Amino acid sequence: MTEVSRRGFLARSGSILAVGTAATALNSNNATAGTQTTNPQGPQKNYTLTAQWVEGKMDGTPVKLRAWNGIVPGPMMVANPGDTLNVEIVNDLTPYDSSQWKGDHNVPHDLNSTNLHVHGLEVTPHLFEPLGTADPHAPMISIPPEGGSKSYSFDIPIDQPPGLFWYHPHKHGSTAVQAVSGMAGGILIKGNIDEVPEIAAATDNIMVVQDIGLFLTDNPEKDGAGTYIYEPKQNAIWQTFDSNVTIDGEVQKDLNGGFTTGDYPIRYFLMNGTPFFKEVHNPKKQNAPIGTQLDVPTYTFAQGEVARFRMLNANSDDVMPIYLQGHDLHLIGMDGVNLPKLRTIPALSSPTPVESTEYQLLLAPANRTEFLIKANAKPGTYELRQSPQELQFLISEGRLLAKIVITEDVKDMALPAELPIQTRHFPLIPDEEVVKTRIIEFGMQFPGQANPTVGIDFFINNQLYEELSVANTVILDTAEDWVIKSPPHPTTNVNGHAMHHFDNTEGHPFHIHVNSFEIIATADVGPDGVATNEIRYTPDEILIQDTVWVPMGKQITIRQKYKQWTGKAVYHCHILPHEDTGMMQNLLILDSKLKPGHGQTK
Repeated sequence: MTEVSRRGFLARSGSILAVGTAATALNSNNATAGTQTTNPQGPQKNYTLTAQWVEGKMDGTPVKLRAWNGIVPGPMMVANPGDTLNVEIVNDLTPYDSSQWKGDHNVPHDLNSTNLHVHGLEVTPHLFEPLGTADPHAPMISIPPEGGSKSYSFDIPIDQPPGLFWYHPHKHGSTAVQAVSGMAGGILIKGNIDEVPEIAAATDNIMVVQDIGLFLTDNPEKDGAGTYIYEPKQNAIWQTFDSNVTIDGEVQKDLNGGFTTGDYPIRYFLMNGTPFFKEVHNPKKQNAPIGTQLDVPTYTFAQGEVARFRMLNANSDDVMPIYLQGHDLHLIGMDGVNLPKLRTIPALSSPTPVESTEYQLLLAPANRTEFLIKANAKPGTYELRQSPQELQFLISEGRLLAKIVITEDVKDMALPAELPIQTRHFPLIPDEEVVKTRIIEFGMQFPGQANPTVGIDFFINNQLYEELSVANTVILDTAEDWVIKSPPHPTTNVNGHAMHHFDNTEGHPFHIHVNSFEIIATADVGPDGVATNEIRYTPDEILIQDTVWVPMGKQITIRQKYKQWTGKAVYHCHILPHEDTGMMQNLLILDSKLKPGHGQTK
């Protein structure tokens, strides 16, 4: 990784007051915008995001979090298609001691060095130095603490679909720790979908859901006695099954915190910055945290009123199957790309037991959804809920997300019959344009052999992430199908180890940078990777997404065209602890002038 500029002490010291006063914003529902100006010479949107520590309380618990501009979630950035989004990143976090790090970049390290990813925006690749580089050996951007800074400039395509996107750190080795301690925020791209009369008339409700995972501090003199934080010692690993911390397999009785690929001693789930659900470690059933419901927001509508909801699952690992009692959901689209017309998802049977695993929409970590509701003609209180699920290593309890109160008033509003066509993705890519099919296979191995420090291996195609190598090279303006597989845990092992590293005990959300994709097919897949029972989606069933949940025992086929941008990018599992410890690969998008073959043809 490469480090970028450091600023002086005087510039850093100006943030002290901001950190101190921002603590009161920790539980605010309103994420205030960063500085925004308009350049009279062009559509420039300028923001400064400063990474800094913030202290406060959650449900009475003293916490110390990392945050952008002192608030959780970070400021909402707003732009339009055709704008240039300029973001200055300033890192005012404190130094982290990685002197005991042994150089394996799939072991978490440099936990307070950072960078920026604008998730879902179809802009130039921006994880490697310099932005947009096509050098396969380009290092990942790493902005150091104590005042490091970097300027990012993104030309938003004129045909960028408008919708809800988001930003978070993406420095390999520190992504999970930073995101799960507060460093995430939304991006709103405004455009023609907002001008549809029926949508413009509806109330717009944005819901940012994120998790905050914490350990009791190992440094009470610095953080305060009883404070919860996520800043483990280098090479320290939290062992969910043993309820302790180890370094290189040795139990550390004096340490409370360690990097985790499982649960946390305490974890809060936030809705727009306010805790609505709490989990604590369960020593009796270690993969089933004990949940406690907290207060949730309430939305009030008249009978027949149409309301717009946009929800971001910014959790580090929790899949969200959601439903609204007694209401159809009228899906606008997923991951910021609207469909040509609404797709109605019928209400579940009523009453729906709270233990039911049924749902209307499933949001993997990083997914966004946008939908309309038309308030029921029967006054009362209806619950927006997350169903319980056992799709992952950690069992996730059902929970209440929000209450919808329908009054005696009547306000009969219409739903739109048509939505704007997003020409970047419609019409869909025909079969005859596809030039190649690739296989991407998620795999796990426990106990870990390739990554013994972490103690579990997270693979793509039997490989851990390598920063300076490229797994796949694609050509601009071509289309490909990728088959994403998550083979199940095998029923037979060889010498006590899983066959082919396909030892998945959970599903994985697949995310690729730069270009969104069509979801065109699904199938069952066995432990040997062989697919059966394939279902090809009809054009009316296809969704455009940038992240898709691949359940254990399933495969998903996606289709994408590499548009506009060249350079070195990545694809990965968006369970952030998996990504940070190896479940990621590099992708190189080359100019179409470079023809495939044994040499370059001009």
